[in-house]
Order: sequence, then structure tokens, then C-alpha cells
Amino acid sequence: MGCNRTDRLGRAIIHHLQTDARKPITEIADAVNVSDNTVRNRIRSLEERGVITGYQATVDYDTAGVQHYYLFVCSVRVSEREQLAEKAREQPSVTEVLTLMTGTHNVYVVAAASRKEAVSDLARRLDKLGLEIEREHLIWRHDRQPFSGFELEMGP
Repeated sequence: MGCNRTDRLGRAIIHHLQTDARKPITEIADAVNVSDNTVRNRIRSLEERGVITGYQATVDYDTAGVQHYYLFVCSVRVSEREQLAEKAREQPSVTEVLTLMTGTHNVYVVAAASRKEAVSDLARRLDKLGLEIEREHLIWRHDRQPFSGFELEMGP
């Protein structure tokens, strides 16, 4: 993990991309005080190294007319965790899957659907895969923000 460290400039670029992945490279370059080409090269390098794995839009499902946004809290044997989490990720309606290291309640599945029947169908599919659904929650709001440890501190 430590052998693939990202330097101060790379972290600052990541911070800007987490804030707005559509931010123009010229704005990022101005903010971190380097050339546009340096930012482009660093982004390419971060992508090639697997530090940046993709870009995604943040969607307000309620505003988009998707009324059912759910969190399934599941338990899976640790020996099957990665395999079942990947299968859960492949299911229609699933927007994200979080896996925890050990214990019960170790796989969280987030899903969105326009009909509550689709949520029930997903619950049955997850159960059939072998994920034991411990709890099911209707998500009211889901906010994200960039990791503050990537901010560039402009010092003297």
C-alpha cells in the first residue's frame, strides 16, 4: 500500500477532481500553480497507476424521479465476501456496494428503483445469491464530499 504513494501535487489534483470531476484542467493548473500539461500528465499517471479508477456523476434520485433509494445491510461469511459482493454489484438497480473487513453486517448494498416491487425483487435476488439481509433502510439523503487530506495547503 505504501509503495504506491501519491505526492502533494497528485493529492491536490485528486482533491480538485473529487470536488468537480468536470473542472477544466486550466482551473486546476491555476489552483495548484503548475502548467496545464503537468496536470494532464499527472491525471494520466494517476489513472494508469489505478489511483483514479473512474469518474461518475452524483445523482439526486428524488429529483430524477427515482422514489426508492435503499440500503441493504447484509451479512456474508468472510470467505465468500468478495465473491458475493461482486455478484451483488452486478445486479440491476445496485448503485454501490461497500464491504467491511470482518464480522456480521459486513456487506452494504445501495440500490435505486422507480418501483417498490423492484426493491423487493432485488432483495430476493440478494437472498438467493447468499447474502443474508439483516436490515433494509430507505435512504433519505446521501451526501459525499472530497477527502480533506488531499487539499493543497499553500504555505510560505
